[in-house]
Amino acid sequence: MEQGQNFTKEAWDALSQEQQVEALRIERAVRDFLADSRATRYDVTEANGEALQNFLADHNLEVTHANLLFTYNSLCAEGALELIPLAVPLPPSPSQPPAPIPTSPDPRAPQMFRNGRPIAFTSPRPL
Repeated sequence: MEQGQNFTKEAWDALSQEQQVEALRIERAVRDFLADSRATRYDVTEANGEALQNFLADHNLEVTHANLLFTYNSLCAEGALELIPLAVPLPPSPSQPPAPIPTSPDPRAPQMFRNGRPIAFTSPRPL
């Protein structure tokens, strides 16, 4: 059986077969949770880990991928987790003035075209 990532060789060998299976199941659930797109804002910190573990223990939930997502969503709704910000707003650039807003030509102004190209209409001659 493969060794868990969070165990030394001696600690892994000291576990029973059932404990090794359980440790591998928990590691797989945590790995799947961290890779899930629904939990991309989760920040791996000690405080967040304790909050997840306390929620699971308080509600008698096993460590599974689905339960970790439920716990994450519940704690997010309560505001109990430190999350990665969606995006950091960029300060306005002082070196460049704001771009001018383009305006459309006045639809009432006379316009002339020859072969689909505009003709300069500066000082018309009287007829």
